[in-house]
Amino acid sequence: MISLDSFSKNQQEAIITNDKHLRIIACAGSGKTTTVAGKVAYLLDCKNGFDIKPENIIAFTYTEKAAGELKNKILNNVGRYRGMADMYIGTIHGWCLKSLQENQYEYQSFSVLDDIKLKLFVDKNYDIIGMKEVTKLSNPSVSLRRFIDTSLFIKIMDIVRESEIEKNRNFPDNILKAKNKYQKVLLSKRYFDFSMIMEKALECLQDDTNLAKSIRANLKYLIVDEYQDVNPLQEKLINRLQEISGCKLVVVGDDDQNIYQWRGSNNKYIINFEDKFDRDKVKTIPLSLNYRSSEGVTILSETLISNNVKRILGKKMESSKSQNFKRDSDILYNRYTDVNLENEAIAQYINDILGVKFKDNDDVEPRGVAFSDVVILLRTWNKASSIVQALEKYNIPYITAGVNQLFEMDEIKAALAIFNYLYGDIDEEQLKEKWLDIPHAKIKLEKIDHAISQLSEKKPSIGEIKDNWEYSLQDIFWNFLSNAEVYEENFIDSSSKELEQRSKERAEIIFFNLGKFSQVINDFETINFNSTSPNFHLFSFLSFITYVAKDYYPEGWLNNPYKTPNAVQIMTIHQAKGLEFPCVVIPGLNHNYLPSKKRGGLSEWHFLDRSLINEQSRYEGDDDKEDERRLLYVALTRSQKYLLLTQAPDLNNRLYKKESLFVQELISAKINSSPIMITDLKHKFSISEKIDPKPKEKIKNISLDFTSLKDIFECSYRFKLISVFGFCYPLNQRMGVGRSFHNCLMEIHKEAKKGFLLSEDELSELINRQTHFPYLTKSIKLSKPLYDKVKNNVEEYYKDNLDEFKNIEFVEQEIQYKIDSNILVVGRIDLIKKIGDSGHYETTIVEFKSDEDDADAPLTKDQLKLYALGHRELTGEMANYIMTYVIGKNKPKAPVKLYDNDLEEIQQKIKDSVALIRDEKFILTDEREICSENCYQIRLCSNRIKYNIKPRR
Repeated sequence: MISLDSFSKNQQEAIITNDKHLRIIACAGSGKTTTVAGKVAYLLDCKNGFDIKPENIIAFTYTEKAAGELKNKILNNVGRYRGMADMYIGTIHGWCLKSLQENQYEYQSFSVLDDIKLKLFVDKNYDIIGMKEVTKLSNPSVSLRRFIDTSLFIKIMDIVRESEIEKNRNFPDNILKAKNKYQKVLLSKRYFDFSMIMEKALECLQDDTNLAKSIRANLKYLIVDEYQDVNPLQEKLINRLQEISGCKLVVVGDDDQNIYQWRGSNNKYIINFEDKFDRDKVKTIPLSLNYRSSEGVTILSETLISNNVKRILGKKMESSKSQNFKRDSDILYNRYTDVNLENEAIAQYINDILGVKFKDNDDVEPRGVAFSDVVILLRTWNKASSIVQALEKYNIPYITAGVNQLFEMDEIKAALAIFNYLYGDIDEEQLKEKWLDIPHAKIKLEKIDHAISQLSEKKPSIGEIKDNWEYSLQDIFWNFLSNAEVYEENFIDSSSKELEQRSKERAEIIFFNLGKFSQVINDFETINFNSTSPNFHLFSFLSFITYVAKDYYPEGWLNNPYKTPNAVQIMTIHQAKGLEFPCVVIPGLNHNYLPSKKRGGLSEWHFLDRSLINEQSRYEGDDDKEDERRLLYVALTRSQKYLLLTQAPDLNNRLYKKESLFVQELISAKINSSPIMITDLKHKFSISEKIDPKPKEKIKNISLDFTSLKDIFECSYRFKLISVFGFCYPLNQRMGVGRSFHNCLMEIHKEAKKGFLLSEDELSELINRQTHFPYLTKSIKLSKPLYDKVKNNVEEYYKDNLDEFKNIEFVEQEIQYKIDSNILVVGRIDLIKKIGDSGHYETTIVEFKSDEDDADAPLTKDQLKLYALGHRELTGEMANYIMTYVIGKNKPKAPVKLYDNDLEEIQQKIKDSVALIRDEKFILTDEREICSENCYQIRLCSNRIKYNIKPRR
């Protein structure tokens, strides 16, 4: 199954050592994911004498992106291996939620609030969520303030639940009271935050629970990636899983890349890992060869980090020399007399490096460096604005992961002006001016006038409160873009080939940013959709944008998995963890910026006694600069070849005038007694080194589900609008009906599979437990009919199908299907039935629908065929039939016979769709029947004009 020849000696040792607990110390770029994937494949290979199945392995990754990469690499190694969907690979929070929902039915209708939505939730529920209980240590009459101190409150709640409290100490009553109120309100709204998921999962891992029994029976290997970044609560959960299962624990990480100490992560767990078990039961294997970076980058980074004391001794990173190092051009440290000159020099450097020959690896031809190969890494966002000004001056396209810069974009100022106009803050002429002032836009004045006239109908009346009102900001946003005919093509200049290419990139960035604004609206409305009145809803949104959004999005957004515009990327060092770029620019090597000075002002420690928390200093950063040195180390090791480091005194701020103390440490780095880092203010790349710029292929290690695939099956441009640009559907009060049906049937089928049949009262309790409409107002006019619809249909389904329940084989079965080395299709089958008759078995895959038209649609048949592919991968068997069941009608459709060529056809259809994504052929469909009022995205598509389709009002 797997050949070890392509692995280094230490990688091979890590792969074949499976009789001990294992600590793999993996330096930057050392191929740790490849090694872990090889280890899993080795375990599953029956020829090696291990009786290991996919369900015997759990692998925790730090991000979903890392999970996708690991899944793909494992499947590349194991080939066609049955049951791989039963192996959990994902984040620790994702595993906790999955485990809770599979074992505790009351949590099936719960969802998880990310950082932004959680802050919005706390703001909305300020009066009852416990913030008033948290008071200042120095003055108990002063409590936390709404909006201003929301982030502090959430940090305090996280610390209380995730940290390690000092022995024989307890949190004060007011903090415990706040914690209880906070969690009670979350639970009442059927929400979790990340800490609560882990706490509830730990509760669910008691000895007599279904989950504990399952772990004890199945878990044999627990793999934890980025182990240096776990916090005390995560460590407790990892230990609990190991204790009850007796599994082998494999931890992978690098103590030098622990950069999340301010969230409570602690690298002592990886440093002291060998002390957890008897010495003869633990082994440490270093992966010290860096395959990513040149020798210059590697030695520079190693020289810097060797100044840290609190690290695993005896380790040293070395370069595999996969990238050639040129001492006179690759790594520059340039100082300037002021920040403006520094920023201009960065812009000039980026323009100059375009087209320089670069090889991603030895197996490919060289390509020219493109804009998207360059990243500017910031310690904090306060440097971004002045850098952006320089990039704009030199006409360099860029995208930023920070929300502050998002709201500085002309197109976002125009988008926000829609809502300023509705609220009365600006007049019609000012709104018109915002849209017409977007550079290079070909938006017609009469279309803007039309959009504004339609928008005026949505102006809310002050004090107006309607029963069952629905005022969707997202819908208003989409409709304005549609009425104004703001399409991607409006920003493309076709007057010359060069202008056309550059303007296409600019057009994509504009829509990329508008998609981000749509996500901001979605974040807000997910929590605040049912505010007290339309006017207050609008006021709250504008207040959110004006006063708190910039603080609520400290890290902005990560890269899109399907496409990144060909533009320079600006992000924080924290965001860059796990990424790599041919060229890295690190500006601002100033004292108090990098290393950063400690944050002043009000903090969580004005409300929470420091002495209560074990190793409390981790949250505030150490005084010996080791945390900041690790951060710079991570920044340096993102580079494959080119590094530009810059410094200039900030003449407007005396705190940022001196050079960083890290510079001298970097200057000491040498190869053969020659300094690696040089200064060259006149440096220019040779024209002879350049070829046409070509962006790196970005599509790799991604997972597609049917929701994504069905868009690209019908229209690849629809996929671009939703999955690439990120435009979000408007919410509505009826949402939740389908999921309520789904959750009710899931619990019914799982209980039936165990042989349990429900009484009338038990069925009613089940329906009450699983029915949830998250965006419904308090009006009885809509809530009762929706509830009755779920209740009546579920009761009728139960009565009609009682005799069928004995045939259930799988419920909510996860499936996956490998398309190629980089693409994985995933899904979840509602129900699989197997009917036996005189030794003959028939397998039927069932999908439940709530709409008659959906049930008969060709796309539904495609979905079921995809599930049949996944079922074959899971079991090795071909399903006999696929069928849909319409819940509203409580009538099954006739089963459709499956043939081998059905699976071949859907497999080819998926491959064709993936090719469109890979080649970035997100083109408009030319099929009129697809372009109709039923396509919501037609509002943002020029086919609306081509086919004269009137948008919905």
